[in-house]
Amino acid sequence: LKLAKHRRWLHPPFLIGPLGPLVMVKKDASSKGAPDRKKSMTEAERMEEEMRELRSDGKLAGGNLLPWLHWLGMQIYSSAKYREVFWGIFSFFLFFCSWTAVFVMLLAGLLATLASYKKPARPEGIPLAPMGLDVLLGRPMQASKDVPGLHSNNNVTITRFGDKYVIAYRQSDVHFPSGKTQIVVAHSADLVDWSVEWTYANGCDLREVLLFEMGGKLMLYFFSLKPAHGQFKPLHVFYTSSEDGSKWADPQKICYEGEVPWEIKVYGEGKDAIAYKSSYLGDHYGTKDVLVLFEQSRDALTWEPVPPCTKESSAVYRGGISEVSFEFTKAGDMVAIGRNEDGDATGFGSQLFYARKGSLGAWTQLKVSLPFRFDSPRLASTSDGEILLFARYAPNRYQLAPSWVDFTYQKVINLALCSLLPKSAAVYRLAPCAEWGESGAGAIQLIRCFEGSAGDTGFFSVTSERGGTGSDSWVVANYTSTTCHSHAPWIYGQMMPSHVYVFRCRAVRAAAA
Repeated sequence: LKLAKHRRWLHPPFLIGPLGPLVMVKKDASSKGAPDRKKSMTEAERMEEEMRELRSDGKLAGGNLLPWLHWLGMQIYSSAKYREVFWGIFSFFLFFCSWTAVFVMLLAGLLATLASYKKPARPEGIPLAPMGLDVLLGRPMQASKDVPGLHSNNNVTITRFGDKYVIAYRQSDVHFPSGKTQIVVAHSADLVDWSVEWTYANGCDLREVLLFEMGGKLMLYFFSLKPAHGQFKPLHVFYTSSEDGSKWADPQKICYEGEVPWEIKVYGEGKDAIAYKSSYLGDHYGTKDVLVLFEQSRDALTWEPVPPCTKESSAVYRGGISEVSFEFTKAGDMVAIGRNEDGDATGFGSQLFYARKGSLGAWTQLKVSLPFRFDSPRLASTSDGEILLFARYAPNRYQLAPSWVDFTYQKVINLALCSLLPKSAAVYRLAPCAEWGESGAGAIQLIRCFEGSAGDTGFFSVTSERGGTGSDSWVVANYTSTTCHSHAPWIYGQMMPSHVYVFRCRAVRAAAA
């Protein structure tokens, strides 16, 4: 940190050019007030400034290792000629090597194929939810459109507005940051026929769309990323609004630069309506901390920290957490879950949070992170107070790197191995906070997986069903790879076509005996 703080002294004038001494004097003069200025900045503003400085740095945790592994994976998994390559290698061995080599090659291929047939068991660390609670799913209905050259449809949000459903999703040529990305907004009255009403592109990658109604208007949030495949460099948050869901205002910048809003929920109606926003800001996939912000607003435009947090210290958590979903209990307390992908002093995996009704900005967390990742989480509550979690399903522990390895390289190893393992999508029960204990063992309980969800999948959005039978009837949106088997690695699915689907969904209780 000291080195970074004084890095301007590492560049002598003769390395800058003929104007080196003048430039050095200018930098030195302009930096005299820098410490005082940083002292007057809030915690989030200081992180915002750090992220501006890091935008031009393409390195992630482990230096250039992660970008190189990412590039290598894209080269391997973007090919569709695996069968041809196999038989080409077979022919080479057949004509230029011994029959023994040919036999060994065929045997190795057969054993690898047979090994892929075995379905991994549900891990002991993710118990089943009580059988009295069930979630019924209807058939999947495709909501995204086929567009030549833009086969990656993902990162979806859905809401009800008036007498129709509205979805927004990311459409691009690949899952990873790309300048070809556009945001698509579509409408449907019956969840079957979807009409595209609006698209937006600005040459950057765009994702994490959030639709919600506030003050009679339909609001849409999303953020932009530097369009570089092997990097994750958030740029700006944008918002737009619409009176009818079809005509949208020009998107405007909002929030902190580099912030990533993950969830916005509105509670109350009319003048009593309050929007709550969870987001993260920091060096995600890098070597520095990430801040989790929890803010509130009366107009969804001006955001303030939820008390007792203040502007000066607005973060509810500092560490490796991103993608935080929250929900309120019947008692008015708040529970939340966040993905601990970057890792911190509590470990790697996922983290649970709790805050009391009178102090919603004072979050407490588990002493150790859950060892499993529940990516892209969305929490929803039932009429009887159960909290459901819609999230990605990974049957393997996330912390696979040895603990004796340097922390930065633990992060690299965990990320690489996670990308090479299969994923699915599921709905879980979140046990009441009183049952979490210090480690959260058994707090996340599996109810069911989503059939047909494989490869790149598990990014949910939930809204109430129009004309449903009660508050436990929802419409759930998710995306999934469309050309993958269930055991395909995650990164393979990220290279393949994906589409957005919607499901009718209902939580039910078993009848009392």
